[in-house]
Amino acid sequence: MTIPAGEREALLRKIQMYKFAVVEANLFLDSHPNDKEAINYYKKYKDMLRSALNDYTAKYGPISLNDYVPEDRWKWVDGPWPWELEE
Repeated sequence: MTIPAGEREALLRKIQMYKFAVVEANLFLDSHPNDKEAINYYKKYKDMLRSALNDYTAKYGPISLNDYVPEDRWKWVDGPWPWELEE
């Protein structure tokens, strides 16, 4: 299966966007711990982030060591490093 070159980058950008939203919501909740709307926002983007990370990992491999489960050998080093994806 051939995956369009832009698809990987688009998925990485989604992950960055969702991570930003989750971190910002977390910071807001530190000073507004009872804000139900903010809690729901946090949960929504946390779920979207988890889903995007699962999609990325399934298609391209782990994005961080937290996503990597070793099998019979340490394959973490097999793929291109993030800076090798840029041209």
